[in-house]
Amino acid sequence: MNMQVKGLYKFVSQAALSGAIAMGSSVVAAQSFPGGSPITASDLTATPAQLPAPPPQYQLNDPISHEQFARFAWRQFIYLNSPTKKASSGQSNVSPVVRGTVDPNANFVTSGNPRFYQSGKSSTDNFSNNILVWESYAHRSELFPKNAKASGDFPTLLPKYDFINLSVPSSQARFNNLDENSQIGQNKIFFPKNGSTPSANPYDDYEVLFEAKVNQTEYDYIKGLNVTPNEPLENFDLPNETIEIKAAWRVLSDDLAQSGRYHTAEALYYKGEGSEAQAHVATFGLIGLHIIRKMENYEAFVFSTFEHVDNLKKPNGAETGLYFYTTYNQLSYQSTVSSTPHAIVNTGTNLVQLPLPTAGDITPANGYEFINGNFTQPTATSAGPIKVVQPPTITNAVTSVNQEVKNAMAQSKQFGNSVWQYYQLKGVQPLPVNEDSSVAGKANPLTQDYFLANNVIESSQPGIQLFKGGAPGPLPQPPNTTNCSQPVPSAGQPSVNCLPNPRAGSTAANIQNVPNLVVPGISHGDQNSIVMGGCMGCHGQAKYTNKDGTTSSIFSFLISQPNLEGNGGFTADPFDQTGVSLSTAAQKYMATQGK
Repeated sequence: MNMQVKGLYKFVSQAALSGAIAMGSSVVAAQSFPGGSPITASDLTATPAQLPAPPPQYQLNDPISHEQFARFAWRQFIYLNSPTKKASSGQSNVSPVVRGTVDPNANFVTSGNPRFYQSGKSSTDNFSNNILVWESYAHRSELFPKNAKASGDFPTLLPKYDFINLSVPSSQARFNNLDENSQIGQNKIFFPKNGSTPSANPYDDYEVLFEAKVNQTEYDYIKGLNVTPNEPLENFDLPNETIEIKAAWRVLSDDLAQSGRYHTAEALYYKGEGSEAQAHVATFGLIGLHIIRKMENYEAFVFSTFEHVDNLKKPNGAETGLYFYTTYNQLSYQSTVSSTPHAIVNTGTNLVQLPLPTAGDITPANGYEFINGNFTQPTATSAGPIKVVQPPTITNAVTSVNQEVKNAMAQSKQFGNSVWQYYQLKGVQPLPVNEDSSVAGKANPLTQDYFLANNVIESSQPGIQLFKGGAPGPLPQPPNTTNCSQPVPSAGQPSVNCLPNPRAGSTAANIQNVPNLVVPGISHGDQNSIVMGGCMGCHGQAKYTNKDGTTSSIFSFLISQPNLEGNGGFTADPFDQTGVSLSTAAQKYMATQGK
């Protein structure tokens, strides 16, 4: 397991893609809308920043270009990363900021100061009043506290986190609460502490930690639901203008903390399993940000994701050595997938065929780029360390818009020391679509960013990076199995539910029965059964079964019937979590029914 796999990706010409869709040479005039217009210096410096209005309905004969969706995503980033309005009360028992409200007297330039967070915090207060808009949103444990329902006035709510395994009072809390330590239970990801080589024990390196947050629209909707115990709702449907955030953070060395290249903040993280868990505080740097927003005509949310430019390469061009361990040691595909599995990527100019690892053990021989050396595996079924690589999935449209934003920053002359110049859009998914959708012999433009994945939020191939289709729920394993991170059952006991093996390339629908989702002029076959890839495809597996028995994709892994009833909550994950609880986390995320 110490040999390296080279040349994992291969560009191929369109002619070489058997059965692939020709891109076509004709250009169709794109429908325009304000949020998709070119980004200028004035967009970056507007005071206050504005959340862009929803795009118009997508029309095949008058399409919205991918460049325009990318600009829309950047405008959301500018707004959500602007400062939050400071509270005027000065009371100790309420939030120091008006949560969810942009500061009318500050802008995106202000929050780009490398000491933005630190300059808003006194030595006697654990909260800073220099907080980004999205950082002021409600943490998932505020939306669903342990065995309770959301309560309190969102704008003035002082953060307090009630988990299943511990509670963090407001006197110890911070706005950023990094209670997730894995990529939906599938992978654990690390930056080497020394050079670019992993430590023998990964917990001696810098682990990437995560948090999930929701805006006031979702918070107030959940708080206002009239839920009957043990009964599903008549028609559960998150309202338009729901926004959810998934953020990835890393602990910074002293040099990186002083580099001025990261948005930094104090954040909670956890040590100790179960009831032994305790909250700790450290300064972290933001390295990844998912933004998903539900809007009229975009009922499946619009997914956009941003990365720090130094995640894979250091400023001097050397590799960071970013690596991950899987929490499973085998991969399976559906029988409909060929013996040489691959993904077809639409870059906007041509089609690229990317070979995927083959089914079977997670080993170098099956297509994984293992790192040489002797290493301690973090769980009983871990495989790794495996180098995080970037497949050529970034579209030309996204690349050009990222450059457009950099040019606007340079033109404004106010971003020379800004941390925001070191973040870039990875991609945007506006609507669900089947991979093989085609119109008049041309590749469907909506298949650009079909395999959208953030390199620090979805890192493994093909588990959640080049991923499409429905993944199975926990797979029952026979007694005496060795491919399980939970104890082997004794004779006569039922078999153990183990980690699900991701079925990359699955043809099972993962987006079903999305209310009001109609894309004029585009046929998905069964409109309520779409095989989608990337971020949207993964989130589409989160479903809710209504009172009438219909099941719909709701795109939020936060929602479950026990949580809605006030009989659930979340567990704060310790950074060095064991295989047993990781298995539970994976099962919870990847189950296909009734989220």
